[in-house]
Order: sequence, then C-alpha cells, then structure tokens
Amino acid sequence: MDPRKVNELRAFVKMCKQDPSVLHTEEMRFLREWVESMGGKVPPATQKAKSEENTKEEKPDSKKVEEDLKADEPSSEESDLEIDKEGVIEPDTDAPQEMGDENAEITEEMMDQANDKKRAGCFEDNPYPLPKCS
Repeated sequence: MDPRKVNELRAFVKMCKQDPSVLHTEEMRFLREWVESMGGKVPPATQKAKSEENTKEEKPDSKKVEEDLKADEPSSEESDLEIDKEGVIEPDTDAPQEMGDENAEITEEMMDQANDKKRAGCFEDNPYPLPKCS
C-alpha cells in the first residue's frame, strides 16, 4: 500500500478522534454505516455537526488535513521518489548449500583432478578452440 495514502488515512483518523462530528456529514455516511455494520459505534452528533449536515457545508479544511499529515509523517532524509527496479536481480532466498569440509587437507591428487575437470570444461563448449598441448 502506498505510504502516503496510509499517512493520509492516519491523519483522517486522528482528525475524527479529535472531532467525531466529521463522521456525521452526509458525505461520510458510507463510513458511518460501515463502522456500524462491523459492530462499531460512532459517537452521537453534536449540535455543530447537525447544523453542518443541514447546511451541507464543505468537507473539513484541507489545509488542516495537510498539516496533520505533515505532523504525523516520520521525518526522513530519504526521497519519496519511486525507484525503477527493472533489471534488478532479486536476492537468493534458497537455503545455503552444503560446502566441503573446511578443515580437509588438499592433496596433489585432488588438485590434479580439479585441474583436469577445469580443462575439460574450458574446451568443451569453447567456440574458439585452442590447440591442445601434448
């Protein structure tokens, strides 16, 4: 979910806690009905809210909502820019693979086997084959 939307919602809820009469406007009827359908209770409307509902005044002051939003935002030096993650390789989520014994001593024979396998791999699919040394 977009963090800005969550912050706006947080500011709106804070405003409703401070002044529940906001919920008694006609435009907030859907929210009131939803809260009540979920078993919640909306505080009764004050005289101010009833007169606002009758005169159908505008929504709450948008400047106040913006101020509440700014006050609730955690201060951060990070930018709100969206980062394009196209081409970014996701980190591995696989369990770590088993590795060999780190205390094992490597013998000449083991080194020769490893070098033989390395050479075989290099020459197997090479589009520019190198002359083999005898």
